[in-house]
Amino acid sequence: MGLVEVQPGGWLWVKGDVWLPGEVLSQSAGQLSIKLDGDEVIKVPSSDLKTENYAVMHGSSVRGVPDMASLGDLHEGAILYNLKQRYFNNKIYTYIGSILVAVNPYKPISGLYSNENLEKYSNAFLGEHDPHIYAIANEAFRNIWKSGESQCVLISGESGAGKTESTKMILDFLSAQSAKKTNGEKSQISSRILSSSPILEAFGNAKTVYNHNSSRFGKFIQLYFSSEGEIVGGNISHYLLEKNRTVGQNPDERNYHIFYQLLIGLTDPLKSKLGITDPKDFRYVSEAGCVRDPNLEDKDDFKAVTTAFEVMGLSGETVEEILTILTGILYLGNVKFYADGGAQIEDRNPVEKVAQHLNLNMEQLTEGLTHNKRVMRGETFLSPLTVEQAETSRDSITMALYSQLFDWIIQRINNRIKAPKSVHSSIGVLDIFGFENFQINRFEQFNINFANEKLQQYFNKHIFSLEQLEYNQEGISWTDIDWCDNAGCIDLIERKMGVLSIIDEESRFPKGTDKSMLDKLHGANEKNEFYIKPKVAGTDFGIRHYAGHVVYNTIGFLEKNRGSFRDDLIQLLKDSKSDFIYDLFEGVKLSTEGGNRGKKKGNTVASQFKDSLSSLMQTLSASNPYFVRCVKPNAQKQSNDFRNEMMINQLRYSGMMQTVVIRKSGFPVRRLYSDFTARYYPLLASIYTQVAKDKCCLFLTKLERPKEWQAGKTKIFMKETLENTLEQERIAVLGKAAVMIQKHWRAVLARAMVKKRLARIVKIQSMIRAHIYRRHFLRTRQATLIFQRYIRGHLARQVVAEMWAEKCAQLEAEIAAQKEAFEARKREMERLRKEQQEQEAERIRIQMEEEEAARKREEEERRLRDEQEMKEAIIRVEELEQQRKLEEQRALQKQRLLEEEEEKRREEERVAAEAAAAELMDDEDALNEAEAEMLRHLDDLDEAIKDAAIDEDIDEWWDLDEDDEYPGSGDDTFSEFGDSGIGDEEISARPIHSGYLRVKDVGKLSRWKQKYCILQGDSLLIFNAKQDYLKSGWMRKKGGGKGTLSRRNWLPRFFVLQETMLTYYDTEGGEAKGQINLRHAIKILEHSLDKNRNNYIGIVTPERTFELIAEDEPEHKSWLRILREVNRTPDENLHLMKEEVNPRNAVASIELLELESCHRVEDKTENHVFCVITNDRVHYFSAEDSEEMFRWIDLLSPQDEDLKHSALRAGYVSLVKSKLIKRKVYMTLTEKGIEMYKRREGAGVGKISLHSLCVVSNPEERYGEFCFHVHVRKRSYLFGCKTYEDALNWTEEITDVILGKDQFQTRTEKLVVELRNLHSDEVDEIYRSNPILRYTKNPIMAPILALPYGPSSSTNPKRLQDAAVDMYKQFLMYEGTPTPVEFIEAVLGQLFETPHLIDELYCQLIKQTAYVKDVDNPQNLRYWMFLLCVLATFTPSRKVLRYLKFHVQRCTQRYSGTEMYKSAVYAEGLIAAGVKQREFVPSREEIKKIMFLKDMPAVVQCYGGWNCKIMVTPTLTARLAVARLLSGMGIKSKYNKYALFEKYGQVYKVIEDQTLIADVIAKFERKHEGEECCIFFKLFAVVEFNISRCDPLELVFLYELTCEQIQRGMFPSDKVSLAELAALRCQYLYGDYKPDKTYNVSDVYHVVIPKQERRASAGGTLRGLGTLGKGTIRKLKDLYIDNEREDELLAAEHEEKARNTINDFWKTKNGLSKGAAQQELLKIATRWLAFGYGIFDVELVDTRFREKELWLAVGHNDVAIYPREKSIPLEVYTYDSIVGFGATEENVFKITIEGQSPLEMGTQDFLEISRLMKTYISIMVRRKQQNR
Repeated sequence: MGLVEVQPGGWLWVKGDVWLPGEVLSQSAGQLSIKLDGDEVIKVPSSDLKTENYAVMHGSSVRGVPDMASLGDLHEGAILYNLKQRYFNNKIYTYIGSILVAVNPYKPISGLYSNENLEKYSNAFLGEHDPHIYAIANEAFRNIWKSGESQCVLISGESGAGKTESTKMILDFLSAQSAKKTNGEKSQISSRILSSSPILEAFGNAKTVYNHNSSRFGKFIQLYFSSEGEIVGGNISHYLLEKNRTVGQNPDERNYHIFYQLLIGLTDPLKSKLGITDPKDFRYVSEAGCVRDPNLEDKDDFKAVTTAFEVMGLSGETVEEILTILTGILYLGNVKFYADGGAQIEDRNPVEKVAQHLNLNMEQLTEGLTHNKRVMRGETFLSPLTVEQAETSRDSITMALYSQLFDWIIQRINNRIKAPKSVHSSIGVLDIFGFENFQINRFEQFNINFANEKLQQYFNKHIFSLEQLEYNQEGISWTDIDWCDNAGCIDLIERKMGVLSIIDEESRFPKGTDKSMLDKLHGANEKNEFYIKPKVAGTDFGIRHYAGHVVYNTIGFLEKNRGSFRDDLIQLLKDSKSDFIYDLFEGVKLSTEGGNRGKKKGNTVASQFKDSLSSLMQTLSASNPYFVRCVKPNAQKQSNDFRNEMMINQLRYSGMMQTVVIRKSGFPVRRLYSDFTARYYPLLASIYTQVAKDKCCLFLTKLERPKEWQAGKTKIFMKETLENTLEQERIAVLGKAAVMIQKHWRAVLARAMVKKRLARIVKIQSMIRAHIYRRHFLRTRQATLIFQRYIRGHLARQVVAEMWAEKCAQLEAEIAAQKEAFEARKREMERLRKEQQEQEAERIRIQMEEEEAARKREEEERRLRDEQEMKEAIIRVEELEQQRKLEEQRALQKQRLLEEEEEKRREEERVAAEAAAAELMDDEDALNEAEAEMLRHLDDLDEAIKDAAIDEDIDEWWDLDEDDEYPGSGDDTFSEFGDSGIGDEEISARPIHSGYLRVKDVGKLSRWKQKYCILQGDSLLIFNAKQDYLKSGWMRKKGGGKGTLSRRNWLPRFFVLQETMLTYYDTEGGEAKGQINLRHAIKILEHSLDKNRNNYIGIVTPERTFELIAEDEPEHKSWLRILREVNRTPDENLHLMKEEVNPRNAVASIELLELESCHRVEDKTENHVFCVITNDRVHYFSAEDSEEMFRWIDLLSPQDEDLKHSALRAGYVSLVKSKLIKRKVYMTLTEKGIEMYKRREGAGVGKISLHSLCVVSNPEERYGEFCFHVHVRKRSYLFGCKTYEDALNWTEEITDVILGKDQFQTRTEKLVVELRNLHSDEVDEIYRSNPILRYTKNPIMAPILALPYGPSSSTNPKRLQDAAVDMYKQFLMYEGTPTPVEFIEAVLGQLFETPHLIDELYCQLIKQTAYVKDVDNPQNLRYWMFLLCVLATFTPSRKVLRYLKFHVQRCTQRYSGTEMYKSAVYAEGLIAAGVKQREFVPSREEIKKIMFLKDMPAVVQCYGGWNCKIMVTPTLTARLAVARLLSGMGIKSKYNKYALFEKYGQVYKVIEDQTLIADVIAKFERKHEGEECCIFFKLFAVVEFNISRCDPLELVFLYELTCEQIQRGMFPSDKVSLAELAALRCQYLYGDYKPDKTYNVSDVYHVVIPKQERRASAGGTLRGLGTLGKGTIRKLKDLYIDNEREDELLAAEHEEKARNTINDFWKTKNGLSKGAAQQELLKIATRWLAFGYGIFDVELVDTRFREKELWLAVGHNDVAIYPREKSIPLEVYTYDSIVGFGATEENVFKITIEGQSPLEMGTQDFLEISRLMKTYISIMVRRKQQNR
């Protein structure tokens, strides 16, 4: 082993944990003084300088190098020392080949990012200047055109390493490069992208212990460039926002920046408006102890954010909405709870602030925070939450609000920077959260570190795996490098029973806990080398990541992974009156939407994040990557502080050493030989070999740099330095060539210019000479002509004067004679014409009536004859059964003879009719003129002939624009609902491909014939000729024969519409018989004079009227639409109309669903032949060339079988048509839809495309299987499974696919959105040009909104689309109905069964009340009445509500002073009051009052027969009604709770505070018609009952409540005391006792028959019956009647005893006043401890008490259990000891008491008990808050 030789002044490497640099200071006495890094000096004997511990430092390590791939020393110490030298020289960037290492300086470095530097790097190659982030950005920018691929820059590193700043520098550079392409000015897109940074940092970054500006989310920014290099768009994808930071932070950390910027940077007026105070007043931002950070300028940053909002196009109103939500979140954090019978709010002031800022109902918000809402038996009841659960509810609202707001901001930014469809390429910049290892690591850190593991794997793959693999494949001389592979760690997380899988599995189990998850993690992964199981059992587990081992605390893992957010809280936020908040949560689905489904696979936070990462990895893999490794020199964020330990740790886990080795030894530049010769062709001119590889090798050999390149099998491998040299030489050679080309070209241009100038001079000279000679000639000629002109003029004037005098006299005589003759002729012709018209019209009418009568007589005779024949045939069949077949044949023969005779008779009648018509009609012109005259008077005929003057725009319904797409299905066009809309298999509306093919064996073809083929959707249509017209098809046309009479015949004609000409033929492809110019059409009618003539089309022109009849109703609608559209479309827009391919005109068609295969075949007679094999035959086609043939084959080939195996779900199901008709198919579910196959590997039998309008029903047992429907347009499919679980899984998966599709918006919905943002004049134009938005008198052909498919309801099989169209037809009848109230009542009732039509109804009513010419006409006012009734009954969706507000506001502004204005104002009041969804159809009385804009009177009963009259509006709730009643009575009770009750006989049911009074009245009318029912007002909850201080009127209510309990038997006492109380009641009601006074005992006393007597009377029921036999039923019936009589007698006996006892006591009360009787009764009643309590009969479920039948007494302080009819309680529970209460199931009420087992009892009054307890608790809480 040798020694190291070194001299003083030299440098050594000294071995330690890493190699340390040392400078030799001196050498004396055999010892060396070495100064180590850090100024430490050591003495080392020369004999100890062994090579194993010391090494001479290479010169490159001493000086430091910008590219560490050129270091002479390859070890960690050399890399560390090189970075350290550059760091202290303010050179924070260092290369490793093309990889950039950036050391965070924690200070600004002057000039580092100056404009001079930016300009310097924009024109330089990588490595030409010092390392810089600009150089990486420039290389990526240049590589877009150099390689033609998309580029991406991956910025990685720990938190606080400077990733966010690096991202901003790259964006700045790319924006500056883009500005050069636009004359130095940044485009709007670039400005917006740069402006997004302050917004994203404010809302997504926060201060942590590692970083002042830490990104708490990941983002991938893609910039899209045009071919000129200009930024034309961008997109920002974000990942895993740390939502829980909004509700809590670690010590010395902060919430998101935006909260502090808001609190500090907001102006004083806005602070006052929003109610913002000092930051320390808000818990969410001050709890962690860090409010201000000296490194952050919150005020300036807030100004930058507001400026960025302006650049993004956010209005001031929208920004204020955002700030208001943020303020509401801050106040939400101040809401605190305490335990008192469940969680109670400590201070209501923050809740009021939250409700104010979020536009929420105060009571609903309080309820949502402290109670869990559930629905049972259609009733909603609440269960109180614990304090911990209430805090979770509060925090979940906060996190949901902030998360949705953040998503909205990202979406808004993306909309503003959206790129066009056509872009050249893109550059992506990934800035994602760095690796984190805190003292306590939770679920968020697990996901963050998992993401970093994936990125590290991507780095390893590109730097090590792929590169070394390519070296080996290409045969490059190479020694593999060992590197740290993190695949094992990722496998631990991602594999089937890995960490992620177990977390997701436990999250899906309702009973899964963090402990059960941890146990499974330990059990499944304990032996994995990357998994760490703590030695001490606890709540932790660890993972050995590439950056070190991290221990995670599992507390809260499952809750965060589930992302649970209660449905009632989502609905609470959706019910906000703020449209902005509604928009945030509009897309958030409730767990109950889409069926009763549990937590689905892939719906957890972790799995969603995993999917996002996979998508990101796919995007990165499709791009050429550049890597920026950010490292931090110290953990204290101090400048000029370089910690070796921290740096070496980062270098090790990031594989920096191996990266240096592979970049130093490797060849990062790899080009195919052909690419190399093509790019460097200017440099290879001197090499003449034609072999690309030889040419490359010869050229590179001449450079004499053998270590910088190697030749592979297909590529040349080079160092980056060599590539830069070649690029510079290439530019130089091309520059010289360009100069030479310019020089020669300038010479050519100069010579050409000289020749042009000489030619121009010669031409000018010749023109001047010619001009001189011509001028002389013209002057001479002009003088001669002038002389001649004067002479001739003089002579001519003399002659003309003489002739003119003679002519004038002659003309005057002739004109006078002609005028007199003309007038006489005109008068005679007018008289004759009128007489002829009247005669002809009368003759035509008479003839038509005679023909109609004759036709009816003949039909009746034929019908009677047929019936007679049928009767005779039946008689013969019965008599001659054995000869049945023979007789049938004879009957058939006879029928044919009759038909022939009938045909002959009709022909004779037709000939006779023609002869008769020939006598009546002399010429066709007279007939046409008469018909035109009759058509002009159609409006004066019968009202049944509707709307002859059709609105010119009636059929401009929902045709989508050409770029509108079918929702979620790519390029397929989707025409909303019309006849050309989505079919059962969703055939696209446009042809996919078309062209001429030669066809054999299609139909009955036996030879090759040329046909025009169109592939449209799932059909291949074959036509005789190209379909180059708008529409074609057969119709019957009136007239057209050769004879006069034949012009009245209806003959079939083939019509073709091309541009504005409608041409008709005898046969398809025959000669034209005539043309109709639609430009000349005055009207296009759809109704005939003959009411029985359907599918009529009349084209009225100035010359005549053309009458046509379509084949069927769909064809009629289609022809009518296209003819009217052509008639009104300007010529310049005709080319925009879509050509319509009519499948009916096809000579043949092939359904692709039946196609098994398509492939090429050989044919001796034809070239380019391919065949299509279907289920039943083989079709042969021949294309023009091979390219066209293969294109058809590709389009027609069935789907690849591999797609079956990549489906979301697959398996065998039954396709059910009936109980006996089932077909077993193999069904696969993909993202596009459902595909069915005969068997797993068999041919396809059909497919169903799914989109957002499809519907899946819940499974139900039918035909021996569990079946479910899949509803698509116009039909439904029924599938069956063997088990319910399998069917449920299918429905859940299909529903997930449907919910994943983009929500479809109809054209009308888009127009509605436009209306709200347009000027008044523009709104008028929209209404004028779109009949679907305004009043029309014609039926619609499709719904206005995109309605889901499927039946209207479970009881109505009619599809929603048809129901919507029918509903509109009913509207048209409503205009003239004599009973509008009943009509409205019926329609509202239908909507309760089909709630999906509510929004459709609103839109239809808005349509019929919009843009009306006469706003006060009765029809319009009727529609407004209807609209008001609907508004008082149903709550529309938020979108439709906005539309309604816009419509009503427009009407009030434009039509002030009209009757309609009053209706619009009434509607505004209903909208402002916020009408709730009704439970019942309004009563008829209410409908009448609403129609006339009046309130409905109602009577409320009280005790003593008192009645109170209140005026009921559609928005009057029970709470408001109670407040009015208390105010009217003068009762000022502070705590006692009054309520309204529904009274049915003696049964009372409390009305909830939020219940509408109008609903109760409607309920009485609908459900209890004929019953004795009313609304009753009385005490509900008693808190104060001091008799001496009680208000007199309130005392009456308390007294009556007590008497009611006594009457019901809910008062514990003996019979004597109860009789005394009854006597006091009688004294109060009737005065002194009188013997003749009669009264009902049950009104004052509860008569009870003892159980012993009841049993005795019921005993022996079956005695004496003997054995069961004849007459047993009669005996039982008689016995039952006898028992009833006995019971009646027994009851009468006890009642009489009670009456006598009561009378005895009553006599003693004579002389007692009414008030005294009241006072005495109350004194006796108050002796009971449960006086004033609510008493309920219950039956105990458990055995804790001996008695089972008990009383539950609910009071203002406690809840007590009493034995029935006993005054001593068995148990009393205060509300403080009650943890929770509620109904666990129907008729079972449960009370949870602290420290005891739950108390369960059976009762039918469980809802009443729950309401009363809730009321008492809220009163108690309010009292405590007031006492504080």
